[in-house]
Amino acid sequence: MSEQLRETWESAPTDPDPLTDLEYEYEPLTHIHVEEGNESYIFLPEEEQHLADAEFMVAEPDVVCGLDERR
Repeated sequence: MSEQLRETWESAPTDPDPLTDLEYEYEPLTHIHVEEGNESYIFLPEEEQHLADAEFMVAEPDVVCGLDERR
């Protein structure tokens, strides 16, 4: 890791504000329970124009964690 990248990482807020620090835009989501007795859900954007391959990821529950666990 370069020195500049390390300094940027170390100066990043521990709990960044999604809107101001990360420039995320909030969008309403629709959630669908996939199977009864299973903790699997699909979260989809309400706007059809946001249904693009680049806007999705598939993850098992054991790989999802809070960002504070990765610092």
